[in-house]
Amino acid sequence: MKLLRPRPAPPLTPGAPDPPEGWRRLMRRLRPVGLRESLRTNPGVKAISLLLAFFLWFSINVTERDAERVVELPVTIRRLSGGLLVVNPPTKPISMTLRGPRTILDGVDEHKLRLGLDLTALGPGDVRLDLNGDMVKPELPRRLKVVRLEPARLKLKVERLARRTVPVRADLAGMPTFGYTVAESHVDPDHVEVTGPASKVDELTEITTEPIDLRGLHETTQRSALLSWAGDFITLLPDRVTVTLSFEEVTATREFKHVVVSLRNADPGRTEINPAWVDVTLRGPQVLLHNFKLADGAAWVDVAGLGPGPHQVAIHVDVPSRIEVVQRQPSASRVVISGRGGK
Repeated sequence: MKLLRPRPAPPLTPGAPDPPEGWRRLMRRLRPVGLRESLRTNPGVKAISLLLAFFLWFSINVTERDAERVVELPVTIRRLSGGLLVVNPPTKPISMTLRGPRTILDGVDEHKLRLGLDLTALGPGDVRLDLNGDMVKPELPRRLKVVRLEPARLKLKVERLARRTVPVRADLAGMPTFGYTVAESHVDPDHVEVTGPASKVDELTEITTEPIDLRGLHETTQRSALLSWAGDFITLLPDRVTVTLSFEEVTATREFKHVVVSLRNADPGRTEINPAWVDVTLRGPQVLLHNFKLADGAAWVDVAGLGPGPHQVAIHVDVPSRIEVVQRQPSASRVVISGRGGK
């Protein structure tokens, strides 16, 4: 058997530039004799370096092959036919387990990922939708695999979008100033356009405003009021109205018991009255009657021009102009005028 001998280097072409010194050293080392000499130099260090490189390659490849990561994905509706609405969109994220190389897994930004649902082909009704990795947007790197999605299925309810006009009512809260009440509340506009799921829009009979506080009010007042919440996915146009409030005094009645009846134009000692008292019922503004008191002598009978003997004389009650006497019990008293004592 013939021994392999190194082939001599080809002669340099006359006139060609000499190769750089670095290349000369590399070419000498690549010769069989040079390789043998290099391996004989520091063989232990070279063996350890080769072993470390192998273990590094092995650990990286094994770790990447078995790595998994769980990310949370929000769910978005990408497409839906016009005139339809999903009334129970998913509010909780989907848990997705990924498997692939560790370096690629660590580069996944879960804040940019989402699960996009294409509902173009769906109509009104209840729908069960199976989830898969193709719904993940943007697309995942090719070397990553979706192991599982939890939950793996969503139940959606799709409804027809309805629109109608509904009356508005002002919601009044609290009490106005004592002695006053709301005479009228006017809402402008008094109707608004309501849009939302047909099942909810069809049930609405009216829309109320946010509560309007009446405390301390007694004069005509205007308030800008937001319309109250009417349900999920319900929109109102406009969502604010102007409420004009007008007030009036509260009319009340009050009874005064055993009011003393006084005599007018009577001779002292010659006139007797029976009964000498009267029950009086008054009616008027509550703010006036609340602390009203009948003055002394407010109830009276006039005996001017009456001769001796018994008489039935009407009882009169003096009250302010804004207060009226509703009832007097009795309405008249028996007056007896004596003839004694001279003319």
